[in-house]
Amino acid sequence: MLITNIEFYNTPEGDVMMKEFGQPAVVLKDTARPIIQYMLTIIRDRYPKAHARLMKIYSASTMNRWYYEFQVVHRFIRCNSGEYDQYNLDINKDGQFVFEEVKCPLRGECEHEDVICRPELDTQLTEREMDVFRLIASNCQTDKIAAELHISPCTVNRHRENIKAKIRVRNAGEMISYWYQNQMK
Repeated sequence: MLITNIEFYNTPEGDVMMKEFGQPAVVLKDTARPIIQYMLTIIRDRYPKAHARLMKIYSASTMNRWYYEFQVVHRFIRCNSGEYDQYNLDINKDGQFVFEEVKCPLRGECEHEDVICRPELDTQLTEREMDVFRLIASNCQTDKIAAELHISPCTVNRHRENIKAKIRVRNAGEMISYWYQNQMK
């Protein structure tokens, strides 16, 4: 699953609003499982320091998994997506995250700054991402990659999106160019 064209914004009451391009805004709730699962996977795969810190902060809620995961995602969004801005979406058309400078009273003194807020993108590709990248560079299609690596096509797509985010490219053509320009093995 790839989620694109999403604007998040915070309300004064502490809610996170989610507006998909062309759709009405809705309050992000713990029942929004697809978006929460997607965001949790992205946070874990691309921002592991933020993921570890958030999991620790909300560890007291682990007995209610849905609420626990919601709290992690809710906090990540609140810290990185502030105002409603219809021209700079928080998840753009390519599925890339575009963080905003959030107005926070603790800016400059918060222990979570540059970990949860304005997190560092982990640009190190995992071994499995390298396997997928190698096969993409060899012009293999999703189903063939899935069969060769014994993973699902959805997992192949997730790895592809993580690779694109980590090497900062927009599409498979740019990925392949990157592969050969950097003589990756």
